[in-house]
Amino acid sequence: MKSLLLVSAAIIVTACSNNSPSFVNMSAIELAAHNRGLPAEEQVFCVREADSSTYIRKLVCQSYEGWLEHNERAAMTVDVLNSRPNYSLPNSIQNGPARD
Repeated sequence: MKSLLLVSAAIIVTACSNNSPSFVNMSAIELAAHNRGLPAEEQVFCVREADSSTYIRKLVCQSYEGWLEHNERAAMTVDVLNSRPNYSLPNSIQNGPARD
């Protein structure tokens, strides 16, 4: 029973540990060292940005590919928000009932 608890605890600790580096906590020199030798699309860039619901800026770090995807999603959201709603009736209703 005791060994089962130890194995369970080891599995939980292993599952919760994350081996990827924390880019937010890296200095600029450490980040540059990490990016050295990586292709451009895999290099990590950090930007201090505020969420739309707060003025507090936080450091967000993503790969170049991640930033491209983030910007594409943001552009699509803006496009949806800027589009005019179509309140017109469908053509079948506008033209009235079909007359045979």
